[in-house]
Amino acid sequence: MTYLFHIGIGMIVIVLQTTIFHYIGLFTGFYDLLIVQIIYLGLYRPLRESLVIIGLAGFAMDSLTGGPYGLYLTTYFWIFASVRWSLAYFHLSNTLIIPFVVAFGVMLENLIHLAGTVSFESTSISIVGMDFRTVTLQLLWAVLTGPLVLILLNMLYQRSGKWFLRALTVGKED
Repeated sequence: MTYLFHIGIGMIVIVLQTTIFHYIGLFTGFYDLLIVQIIYLGLYRPLRESLVIIGLAGFAMDSLTGGPYGLYLTTYFWIFASVRWSLAYFHLSNTLIIPFVVAFGVMLENLIHLAGTVSFESTSISIVGMDFRTVTLQLLWAVLTGPLVLILLNMLYQRSGKWFLRALTVGKED
């Protein structure tokens, strides 16, 4: 049930980001919402379960984008590893620190994408390709909406478990 929930949410987010968000001017420069799901997995779900979901989400995003293959898979893995490692030192589920955790994930994704772009670029190495305005806007969006999306994801997960149990018990009442 957990795998189905996270795969379903991941596919919904991927479809929203790749189709609908580009046509809504307010969401121009919005950050990758899968980062919030990766952070959720790092904070609340077991390692084995999380790695499967991260692998599938990374594979899906790498298949849909035109960038170097493995870029999203690597990004999601490092965001997840950073959150897991940070749990040993910080209480990351604190509501005051969550916006900065999401912003860190967005910044890490941008840095990994920049490194991937620079390493696969055959011309001279320059950071001109990185749009600092877009990154700043993404960080602002992450700080403002990241905790809300994380709370929504947790609420949906809790309710999906109840819906699943209710659906299993409906057939057994007779």
